[in-house]
Amino acid sequence: GPPPSARPPAATMGAPPGGPPGMTRPPAMMPPPPMGAATPSGPAVMAPPTAQMSQMRVGAGGAPPIAPTPPVHQPAAQQPRVTGPTGVAASNFNQMVPPGGPPRPTGPTGPTGPPPPPPGGPPITPALGQGPPTMKPLPNYPGAVANGGYPSPAAPPPTMHPQRTANGAVGPPPRTVGGYPTYPGQIPPPATNGMVPPPGAPAMNQNQPAIQPRQQGSMGGPGGGGGQRIDPAQIPRPAHDPHAEPVRWDSRTQHGAAAHPPAASTSFIAVDRGCCNPRYMRSTMSTIPHTGELLASSGMPLSIMVQPLAIPSPEEDPIQVVDNGDQGPLRCSRCKAYMNPFARWLDHSRFQCNFCQATSECPREYMCNLGADGKRMDWQQRPELSRGSVEYAAPAEYMVRPPMAPALFFCVDVSLAAVQSGATTSAVEAIARTLDAVPEPSRTLVGICTYDSVIHFYHIHEGMAQPRMLVVPDADEPYSPLPAGMAVPLERNREAVDAVLKQIPEMFANNRHGAPVGTAAVKACVEALKPVGGRVLAFMGTQPTGGLGKLSNRAAQAPNVGAKEAEKEPLKYLAPADKIYTKMATEAAEYQVAIDVFLLAPSQYVDVASLGTLPRITGGSLYRYPGFNTQLDFAQLHNDLRWNVQRPQGLEAVMRVRASNGLGVADYGGFYCKRTPTDVDLPALDCDKAIACNMRYEERLNDGGEAYVQCALLYTTVRGERRIRVHTMAMPITSVLGNVFRAADLEAQTCDMIRKVSARLLGGSASIQNVKDQTITTTVNTLYAYRKFCASNNSTGQLILPEGLKVLPLYCLGLHKSPGMRSDAHADDRAAWLLNGLCSPVKMCVPSVYPRNFPVHRLVDECAAQGTEFPPLPPVTWLSAEKLEQDGVYVLEDARELLVWVGRQVPDAVLRETFGVDHVDHIHSNAAALKQLDTPRSKSLNAFVNCMRRMRSGYLRTRILRRGDPAEAHFYAKLTEDRNIAGMSYVDFLCHVHRLIQNKFQ
Repeated sequence: GPPPSARPPAATMGAPPGGPPGMTRPPAMMPPPPMGAATPSGPAVMAPPTAQMSQMRVGAGGAPPIAPTPPVHQPAAQQPRVTGPTGVAASNFNQMVPPGGPPRPTGPTGPTGPPPPPPGGPPITPALGQGPPTMKPLPNYPGAVANGGYPSPAAPPPTMHPQRTANGAVGPPPRTVGGYPTYPGQIPPPATNGMVPPPGAPAMNQNQPAIQPRQQGSMGGPGGGGGQRIDPAQIPRPAHDPHAEPVRWDSRTQHGAAAHPPAASTSFIAVDRGCCNPRYMRSTMSTIPHTGELLASSGMPLSIMVQPLAIPSPEEDPIQVVDNGDQGPLRCSRCKAYMNPFARWLDHSRFQCNFCQATSECPREYMCNLGADGKRMDWQQRPELSRGSVEYAAPAEYMVRPPMAPALFFCVDVSLAAVQSGATTSAVEAIARTLDAVPEPSRTLVGICTYDSVIHFYHIHEGMAQPRMLVVPDADEPYSPLPAGMAVPLERNREAVDAVLKQIPEMFANNRHGAPVGTAAVKACVEALKPVGGRVLAFMGTQPTGGLGKLSNRAAQAPNVGAKEAEKEPLKYLAPADKIYTKMATEAAEYQVAIDVFLLAPSQYVDVASLGTLPRITGGSLYRYPGFNTQLDFAQLHNDLRWNVQRPQGLEAVMRVRASNGLGVADYGGFYCKRTPTDVDLPALDCDKAIACNMRYEERLNDGGEAYVQCALLYTTVRGERRIRVHTMAMPITSVLGNVFRAADLEAQTCDMIRKVSARLLGGSASIQNVKDQTITTTVNTLYAYRKFCASNNSTGQLILPEGLKVLPLYCLGLHKSPGMRSDAHADDRAAWLLNGLCSPVKMCVPSVYPRNFPVHRLVDECAAQGTEFPPLPPVTWLSAEKLEQDGVYVLEDARELLVWVGRQVPDAVLRETFGVDHVDHIHSNAAALKQLDTPRSKSLNAFVNCMRRMRSGYLRTRILRRGDPAEAHFYAKLTEDRNIAGMSYVDFLCHVHRLIQNKFQ
């Protein structure tokens, strides 16, 4: 039978005979009133289709009212039509060739050859146009944007090419990680135990950072007493990477030695020499200790961040596909590890597994003679013998039914609050435009559902003259009105789907129904997808306060105590409010149904912690638009939805991580469903999510050897191909603690810290003070171990920091001041930040705790020398208010949003050329949008914003804040180095950490 890692998905159970559970009554036919109505005069509204839609009633209850003359969401002031970047009209934006040229063609590596580039579709269209979203006729060509419908002439989003968005544009050498001194009284070990330092690493005699107070013993305390003597200009900060030129990095040297990976935030071109690209697997330390005791004494964690479907740089070779026919991939007969370059061949037919040391034989067709060097003579022709990453075409034994087709079931809130806020119209318009960009429309299934106090399904069938509405009134026990057929092929039913979408805003324009039943509607959509699997995309315009899983404002019920007391109280509101959320999500995952949640609520609280459980367990995505504003947020909503369906992703996936003898996987972390101890079940896995694997020691490792970790992902592509993607990495083993610190990966350790904090707080049993103590303990233990074992002969008055971890205290402080751990953070802000941190890859974690602040008022002078093309990026400033000039403009980027801060003394001429206003007081954060003007300053700022979006693979919510604006506090809360209500200043925190380290010596 197939090995455990290739266990067939649970979705093969299908729907039970006779319909899904909960269907206790037969559908009752009702005379259908007409759904179409004359379109009122006013701003452009799409006329209803000629074909009328009939209505069918399932169970008891009445049909929703049909508005004969629905009101229209009023548009804002008309804005002039603008064009895409580089002067290309928006309609032609998708025809642009991405930077770096078209994808590189690859030759065949097996009988079938490699597949085309991963599914990602055409580039995302810029958010252009005028007015709020209204139903306009959609263009006929794929990916186009209709005239009108976008809120304002905001900066166009980036070209979201799947092979370009992983690291954006290419940049300079990575920050150095090596560079440790020869400690007094210690014999320096060989160069990192066989590991080659990264390109540009400093000489081995470089001094480690040491912070020397002017008066020893007066370091100051948390209160920031007057005794501290540290110069703020001398304390360590992250090195800025302008991303000017990429670094070429070989995963192994010509002599077979391991190489320390470049930083995740830098631009690099990885060459796979047998160890996988660090984009796919990255360890918190690239050289590991030989015992668990040595690891514990270092104070550092050993975790692997796995991102199996990460997008490579366009300059990197794509992963090759191997098709071995019915015999499938070659695997170890004992541990079932896949063949990789580190397995040792004993002769032409036998090999020794590098994971369990067992000897296995290969099939006759796979035999080959060995050369004088002991390698197979065909090792360079077989990707599995020469590369750390490879993909296999899965044979029939890895599946018990044909691969599932992609299915998208859209669930839209049409309650009174959602209609009045514009969330309903925005969601419908975004769906209509995204359907043109769906990959494989001939295979993709689409279904539509709306809800207020009851649930409405829209039954579309090729043989029907008109669609039918099926109403499910029972919101306490929701069900699918039909056992199958609620999702139909998109290509053959496109006109009928468009007709339904056009009428939804009109039908419910005067809706006055009761409490919205959003959770029950999602449950009904899951029931409808159980026979086929797929994805539910729920657009919620308000908190679901009725039906199954109804929610209330739990955060308001928390005890009203001071900030210090609040930090000590367990945050129970971060756990799901009802067990039904966990139960519903687990059941959906068993049937291979993922759930994406789009929160478009203008109100402050919708209980993100409960609703976020649905994507967390099913492998979906959570999108939140706080204070949803149609004028400002529709462009981001459209781009988020479009990238959601276009990005490279796998369906009905199962993942397992293996480690060589002596190591094991303790547990996993991220967005997934775990039903067995060894496997991770993923109804959906996309290129933007990572899974953390916490490792444990099971026995002593061989000093001087290598440890191996392998990730195997069995998944289905959107094209219906069953694939096995295998990544293998090797890590040198050492008994010298200095080598471990030299190989520490700061960004991976920061990501691990964020994930552990997020997991603890989302459990609902930990307090803010608990997790703060946990992070400080981890930081102090790490720096204490380095101070004690690697730099013991230095003065006790110095704070000695290892080169690779010199800004670890700064990132720890940034985590304390993040929305996830601030005592004054809003409940939904906290939950959304923690959920995002639980699944983010390494390169997205560091900016979330220490953003980048760019002074963009100097961009015109810099662009005059280099043009309006970015990168290279301009320099950054410290995250401190003292670095803000009142006549300057700054853009703060944290990988999730962009905040543009405008000083009070910015000249009027600069304001006119940049923002199109005559005075700084004319900028209002609740209405300001970044305009695209025909001026050098506006062009350079828009080009810079587009570069940021391209590098982050997202649209990045953008807000303009002037000095003195009420919303300015949001910007100052991100200035990590300043003292505020969330914590002490960076200088004071360093003094606090130093004192804690000194206390451990006493």
